Amino acid sequence: MLKRLEQGLKVQPQEWRLLLALMGLLALNTLVLELADVVAMAGFISSLGTEQLLWLWPVGMLLTIVAAGSYALIVDRTERVKLIQRLLAGFGACYLGLLALFWFKAPAWLLYPALSILNEQQYAIFPLAFWALANDIYATSEAKRLFPLLGAGATIGSLLGNGLAALIATWLVGNDQDNTSLVLGLCAGLCFLAIGFVWLIFHQYELRARQSKSERESIRATFNTGLDVIRHVPLFRLLALVLFTTGLALTVIEFHFLRSIDQIVAADPLRFQQLYGFYKLGFVLVLLLFQWLLAGRLLSKTSPKQAFIALPIVLLLCILGALAQPLIGGLVGRFGARLAQTGWDEPLRKSVQSIVPDERRGRVSVFLDSYCYSFATIVGCGVISLILLPSWLGGLAASLSTLLYLGFAVLATAVGLWAAWRIRHVYDKSLLNWRLSRSRRRSVLDGIEF
Repeated sequence: MLKRLEQGLKVQPQEWRLLLALMGLLALNTLVLELADVVAMAGFISSLGTEQLLWLWPVGMLLTIVAAGSYALIVDRTERVKLIQRLLAGFGACYLGLLALFWFKAPAWLLYPALSILNEQQYAIFPLAFWALANDIYATSEAKRLFPLLGAGATIGSLLGNGLAALIATWLVGNDQDNTSLVLGLCAGLCFLAIGFVWLIFHQYELRARQSKSERESIRATFNTGLDVIRHVPLFRLLALVLFTTGLALTVIEFHFLRSIDQIVAADPLRFQQLYGFYKLGFVLVLLLFQWLLAGRLLSKTSPKQAFIALPIVLLLCILGALAQPLIGGLVGRFGARLAQTGWDEPLRKSVQSIVPDERRGRVSVFLDSYCYSFATIVGCGVISLILLPSWLGGLAASLSTLLYLGFAVLATAVGLWAAWRIRHVYDKSLLNWRLSRSRRRSVLDGIEF
């Protein structure tokens, strides 16, 4: 039975323990993220309204850019394990601080935006550190085979987090105060639990990854290091364009999705939390099946130069569905868009980033995985605000505004589709660029006994 499972998932017997341990760490972090996200979004939209997201998201993204820049200063100089433990300690302390604010009766306009922004920082920064660690552990050939399975750890955490959030809302009917207090306490406790889990995983052996030995750089110099690879390696230049344009489309899809839910629940935070939690619960169940049964097999048989076209195609279909039927299409479209992004594009992108040398990979991944998405969210929110402004002033029907911002998403996705198609023609040439050259190294699993 186990041999059949190993053959089907393409996992070697000696790889299981470390793979499952890393999946567990990713699951713990994602559980915290999903718990906090459901409560923050339910409280924010119920208290302030969906349109207020158009200032909250850009503020969160600007802080993410600053946080990612600060992270990039240390990512290639610090042991990955210690970096992850320090990040978890910092996030745990922040959740405790928010719990204290809640006990002191902080207003909703302060508490829920703060929780949402903290959640955004954790969502942006922790995966950067985690996948940098994973790329140090696994060689490129192993990453392509194992990263879709490793990414399933996030799906398991999402499943547990959304399910728990929905169950808490069901259990605490009519008691939003206890709901928020319980979730904040759980998030803090799980962060501190994860620190001990990291120690258990890695205290017996040392990673053989190279660290940058150059003098300490400024945020600007760190940004330029990542930008140098993006500008001069055609593969990563086009990939950055794909990420930016699909980020614009995803911002529109997410906003439209949350507007659709808000229309259904009528400003009831616990009902919003129930619906949002159960919706995401169903999503992660499908995502888990996709990652375990299909993604790994398909990615192992598909060249990366052909695979990046999948996300823009799926996004285009989802947006067209929302144009045809705004409410149902918005709910279904977000489902398909996030499935393609999380289940396919993310592990594909992480495996391709493993070709960047260890000593600069962290800074390049910050540029691709943080800056591109952050700038896309800021620009996307600005465009949506401009489109909705006539509607807010009463000069344009709300339904027409919806069609206009969905049309903007179609244009952005079309550009992303063109860039993804161009990757097919520059991929092989890009691998010969001297910026990607490094000495060959064995897998960190070689010679390790568990």
